[in-house]
Amino acid sequence: VQYWVVWAFGLLTACLAALWRYASAQHKRQKALETGVQALLRDRIIQSCDYYQKKQNISVHGRETIQSMYAAYHALGGNGAVTALVKDVNELPTHF
Repeated sequence: VQYWVVWAFGLLTACLAALWRYASAQHKRQKALETGVQALLRDRIIQSCDYYQKKQNISVHGRETIQSMYAAYHALGGNGAVTALVKDVNELPTHF
């Protein structure tokens, strides 16, 4: 019986270690995906803002798209560096 207890605890320890490695790898993968999506959103927001600032007006659809991207960017932990751009674009006249 003593050997079975030692064997069971060894198996339990090995399973927990494997589970920890798997969870750690999944966390790293999730963080990388979030960082990548945040970077893509930042790039698209900046491109869109530059485009509409050059036009000096913005469509309703363009404004909604920028707001949607900015909300997702901010929810992913995006900093306020893009906030000024979005604020400036929101002040542009709207065309239909």
